[in-house]
Amino acid sequence: MDAERRMRIAGLTETARPVWEGNPDSVAFQEYLKGIGCDGVDAVLVTKAVVGCDLGEAQTMFLTAPCRVAELDFHNSVMEGLERSQ
Repeated sequence: MDAERRMRIAGLTETARPVWEGNPDSVAFQEYLKGIGCDGVDAVLVTKAVVGCDLGEAQTMFLTAPCRVAELDFHNSVMEGLERSQ
């Protein structure tokens, strides 16, 4: 990860931390991140840092949030394609 991305994620983490501390609800947190334009891997990394969970838990929080249905559909499509190619 390059320095610019590390700085962006650090800034987003500090911005998002009070939101999680004020309402530790994973769905609301993902809605907040989506609302500020924090998506994809960045959202997973911010979730991991703010919530204090491992990568798998952060990915689950990201992919199971209703506001992330498009990302889950894409993930599932890629996984199905990989399985078919085997």
